[in-house]
Amino acid sequence: MRKLTFLTIGQAPRRDLSEPIEAQLPPGVRVRHVGVLDGLTRPGIEERFGPVEGGGTLLSRLADGSTVTLDAEAVGAALQGCVDRAEDEGADVIVLLCTGEFPGLRTRRARLVEPDALVTGYVATVLRGSRVGVVVPLAEQVAAACEKWRAVGPPPAFATASPYACDHTALRAAARTHLAAGAQALMLDCMGYGTRHRQALRDAGITVPVLTPGAVVGAALGPLLV
Repeated sequence: MRKLTFLTIGQAPRRDLSEPIEAQLPPGVRVRHVGVLDGLTRPGIEERFGPVEGGGTLLSRLADGSTVTLDAEAVGAALQGCVDRAEDEGADVIVLLCTGEFPGLRTRRARLVEPDALVTGYVATVLRGSRVGVVVPLAEQVAAACEKWRAVGPPPAFATASPYACDHTALRAAARTHLAAGAQALMLDCMGYGTRHRQALRDAGITVPVLTPGAVVGAALGPLLV
């Protein structure tokens, strides 16, 4: 029986992130959830992972449902230890539930699935030549997103809307901004975006393709687990 570990940068479990992926898994896969911030209180999180002026940022959610902004470098440093422990505990495949870039992550034996590479590769090939509008959670993430999506042509445009907002007003506004600028597809670039966000855009009359990382990862994961 294959063992799959979902690794979130927040606190586990994040079933809101994993459910679109789990829905596409082959039968018999054993699933485990692990989080970088597991067992930490908010003061402890802010001390160890709080944003640093001028540094990259990430957005995640805690077990109590509240959101937290994190320093990307500190999270990246902690992730390797989580990956190592998941391997020690028998994981065959480790899925990172974050679309941030963490180029230094390595495994000894297990397969490591990093959504940032999957999503950018998918868009670059399947939507080659299309104008893509990318939505990220925070304005502070746009500069890093421009670098991440540099290989995609034509260069994507960027807008912001939190996946954890109480309604979809900002997301719909971001999508309409992209469409007005000529976008032919939308990429919601955070694992926090899922089926309900795509449906909210459909309900608003938006008909262009709307891609979410969970759907892309789920479609690609099956062959690693059979």
